[in-house]
Amino acid sequence: MRTFLFKNLRLKLISIVFAFALWFFVAGQSSLELGIMVPLGYKGIPDDMVMTSAPFGEVDVRVVGPKFLLNNIEPGKVIAELDLSGAKAGTSVVRILPKDVNVPAGVKVARVVPGSVEVHLERLVDVELAVKVRLHGRPASGYMVSGISVTPKTVKTRVFAKDAPAFEAIYTRPVDISGLAESESRVVGFDALEYESINLSAQSVAVRVTVSKAR
Repeated sequence: MRTFLFKNLRLKLISIVFAFALWFFVAGQSSLELGIMVPLGYKGIPDDMVMTSAPFGEVDVRVVGPKFLLNNIEPGKVIAELDLSGAKAGTSVVRILPKDVNVPAGVKVARVVPGSVEVHLERLVDVELAVKVRLHGRPASGYMVSGISVTPKTVKTRVFAKDAPAFEAIYTRPVDISGLAESESRVVGFDALEYESINLSAQSVAVRVTVSKAR
């Protein structure tokens, strides 16, 4: 045990002296306050929600610490990030706390301006839409459309919960059957003007138009 304590004694003494010197240097530094503008970010938004309104600018963060530490702060690496994992649908005021700002060790966050922000979250729900086929034109003379089939028959999407009742069906782009004299299968997309703002489980469907001689 005695041998262990005195082994590399010179190196240990140098380390202790260096540690004390560093401590006195840091302690001797006057504590300063510095204001920096940092970007405001968000994390932890629940999977079934989406943020529709929030200030995505910067906040003024006042930090306090030794001069040599403040001089080495890189503004681009400091960010204020709010955790919204416990947020609920609707408008709410979220406080920006010192713990929400990541700063180097030895530096403290004195205050943040503004001290809170207002965010709005909308709840999302999954809906299943029946696929409806739009036809354009008429079959050849003496023929008629006797059947229409589509695969898949439904597609899924995610919409705002408040809008869900309005989403029951989705229409394809017009299928031109002008002059058609025999059954035909085609792959068609959906009406872009009506559904371009939502994500669908399928971007197109297989449509088969069956024609037969008119009776």
